[in-house]
Amino acid sequence: MTHPDYARAARHITPEAVSKTLMEMVDIASPTGREGELAQYIVARLARAGFQAHLQEVSDGRPNAVGVRPGTGEGVNLLFTGHMDTSYDGDEDYLKGEGFKAKAVLRDGWIWGLGANNMKSGLASALVAVEAIAREGIPLKGDLLYGGVVGETEKAAVDEFRGGSVAGYGVGTRHMVLHGITGDCSILCEPTSLKVCTANMGALWAKITLEGTVSHAALARDPSVVNAIREMHALQSALEGWIAEYEKTHVYMGEHPNVTIAAIRGGMPWRLARNPFECSLYLDIRTVPGQTLEEVKRSLRRLLREFAAARGRPEPVLEFFVNDPPTVIGEDELITQVVRASHRRVTGDEAQLIIRRPGADSTHLNRYDVPCICYGPGGRSHPDAKGLMHAVGEHVPVENLVIAAKVYLDAALDLCNREAPRRR
Repeated sequence: MTHPDYARAARHITPEAVSKTLMEMVDIASPTGREGELAQYIVARLARAGFQAHLQEVSDGRPNAVGVRPGTGEGVNLLFTGHMDTSYDGDEDYLKGEGFKAKAVLRDGWIWGLGANNMKSGLASALVAVEAIAREGIPLKGDLLYGGVVGETEKAAVDEFRGGSVAGYGVGTRHMVLHGITGDCSILCEPTSLKVCTANMGALWAKITLEGTVSHAALARDPSVVNAIREMHALQSALEGWIAEYEKTHVYMGEHPNVTIAAIRGGMPWRLARNPFECSLYLDIRTVPGQTLEEVKRSLRRLLREFAAARGRPEPVLEFFVNDPPTVIGEDELITQVVRASHRRVTGDEAQLIIRRPGADSTHLNRYDVPCICYGPGGRSHPDAKGLMHAVGEHVPVENLVIAAKVYLDAALDLCNREAPRRR
């Protein structure tokens, strides 16, 4: 049943309102490590709407943007959240087109620009929704919270790559909940194309290093000279078999995790007269609920031991530098049921339940006992993109922004007016 205050609050959710908000957000560049200006924009909007809003410093120059509209104290506390950092910086030479630039373009009902999809779309829809409640002065039993966080994008420090620009994988969300911004449940406004995501795959990032021989390249035919790149080529062949078996064996909600050989480094391009004495290969290993990260590590270590024994060589050095577990919550969780019901009331359709392959901050929220589903606009490609969002840049249909904002509004009015859960 629709809340009696829904209609008057929904008047504020228009294509113009959500488009303007998203385009203003896109125009504020916020790559990982430089989210501060967007955080200030969000806090200013929340403060004008009457929220208790402030910047929550995560590291130097990297604040989360958080706001709380207190309820009367008897209801469910709901957190809307999402990351402010974008997948790219916007100035990469290899990325062409308006979908990769921090300058929003509205054309034929679609907004193009860096972050338009992931995930300023959800941040904008949620901001318009919570502002609508505040503008109408609608009383709530529970607290209504909003958190724009830094450092979610899948980046991590390794080798010489250090600092804020690679400090991702949930640093902002972990800081947010550790320092007081939590709820009884949460909606992570990731671009799900208006589907309800109850599960997210996890990821392990691994670095495998093989050693060769320090030698002049002219001596490469000497049997004692080991070319690390050639050794890595042999290891890659062994890995391909391991990957095929891994991807076939594991499955969740009909989806199989994948393993990507994502980078290889070896040799000295500026000094080719030297034999490559070291080569490193980097793996992105997706995991599904039911797997443990340690079992994956053991399996990979076993492969490397067997490879080394077969070749009579030292075992490759294996390092893990991302451990992001998979996460799942049940269909019977209150947040799942309410968002599905809100989607049904707004659209007239049943919301599809899905598992998302990319990492998300739902992992951290669930681990901190803030049950979380992902639901948001985006995720849908313009026909010209032929389904390849990353090939043409980010874009989102305005109609999705409106629907998501109305679902957020409906869910907030429902949840925040329910009695708070009582746990023994």
